[in-house]
Amino acid sequence: MAQISTGSSTAGKANVDANFNINVVTPQAEEQAGFVQMSSEVDAGDVMGARTVRAVEVSHDYRLRVGSDQPLFNLSFEGTTIAQAHLQQNLTTMTAAQASGFLSLNSGNATASGNAANVRTYRCFPLLGSYPTYGDLWVREGNPTTTNAVSEFGFGYVSGVAAPTDGIFFRRLSGGQLQGVVNFAGTEVVANITPTNIPSRDGVGVYDASETNHYLISNHNDDVEFWINDALVARIQTPSTQGGPTSSSQQPIFARVYNSGVASAGRRVEIGFMQVAGGDVMTNKPWAHQMVGGGGGAHQNQQGVASGQTANYANSAAPASATLSNTAAGYTTLGGQWQAAAVVGAETDYALFGYQVPVGTNILPGKTLYITDIRIGETAVTGAAVVTSTLFQWALAVGSTAVSLATTDAAATVGPRRVALGTQALAAAAAIGTIASGFPMNFSTPLAAPPGTFVHVILKVPAGAATASLVFRGTVAVHGYFE
Repeated sequence: MAQISTGSSTAGKANVDANFNINVVTPQAEEQAGFVQMSSEVDAGDVMGARTVRAVEVSHDYRLRVGSDQPLFNLSFEGTTIAQAHLQQNLTTMTAAQASGFLSLNSGNATASGNAANVRTYRCFPLLGSYPTYGDLWVREGNPTTTNAVSEFGFGYVSGVAAPTDGIFFRRLSGGQLQGVVNFAGTEVVANITPTNIPSRDGVGVYDASETNHYLISNHNDDVEFWINDALVARIQTPSTQGGPTSSSQQPIFARVYNSGVASAGRRVEIGFMQVAGGDVMTNKPWAHQMVGGGGGAHQNQQGVASGQTANYANSAAPASATLSNTAAGYTTLGGQWQAAAVVGAETDYALFGYQVPVGTNILPGKTLYITDIRIGETAVTGAAVVTSTLFQWALAVGSTAVSLATTDAAATVGPRRVALGTQALAAAAAIGTIASGFPMNFSTPLAAPPGTFVHVILKVPAGAATASLVFRGTVAVHGYFE
């Protein structure tokens, strides 16, 4: 057996440093060189006791395989208004409230048996075969060791106090034991999680469930990994009798808390942020599609303000008549239905629609609105026949810091940036029901409206007459996304 001597610079003998690490210089001559195998340490094994190391892969043509993650969904909780367009709330006596950047389930600390609160995304996310899907939740828990209370969060389908019917999620039992759970159509495989050696989120100290921690679920058809604060805490292999961990390959993100009996204290789940991403696969889905899929479509209000649509289109109701003005908006919505009485022909720009992108604050996400296209719908004659020929000229404007179209650039103000769209004409003596054809306008480069600025749909009537009872009616559709 060979023995390595130390402390020598003599040829043919090895040397080690003061920490007993062998000193190595790899051969510089190609004919003497061996090879080094590349691998990556995924987890140091501080919690589960064994390092997780994976080999780097190379294709048949010697190209290094590289994956790109794709964002699918994210939701923050600024302000006090719950994003009802993004999350469905299911409450049984328990309450949900949003404040200080967290959405709290069982905000009232209910302890009665059978009380429950859960939220789930309306959107479901694909759990792909060999491409991981990541579900991240930043969560803190109130009274995590409460007895007769259970809390769960992750991917899955749940209702009330009933057992989950499908999913992969974290579960905290009565008394505080934390588990990783894989549920296939009601049949579960469970791994107990021991908090020993789990770091705190900031790396200072150890895991405390009452602090905000980063919980991650990584789904793969072969196994599911559960991570807390970048430490692997559990891994569950998919049973050989199943094609994948769950019965359904499309799952929503959910969180819930419920009382299985009279709870010793009010258990709470408080969510600070949730995110879903697809791993290792470049979908080539346009960024606009990703934003809309994550809830950022221009057709609806964003989190932080009351949920609802952005267009002026009430259910089964005619639009109120707009008062045409250069300095005030006829409607404060992002397009929709409109109606206006005939006016004398003039070169006045009317702010038919003047929509303000919500101002960004510490309690309201400041998002930029990107407009990808607009359609001026057909304009119809209602109320009376046209006496004098009428011409409508349309424009779109973005970026103004005030609703008035007379706003000009100054140190703290910006005037509207107008883009001409097109015209419509109605001949003299056009009868009630006569329609001027609409038209679309697509923008090869989107128009951007920063937070707090206005989007104007501008109507100019260069030719026309204020004929008594003559009313025009039409629609405007604005398409885009918030980022």
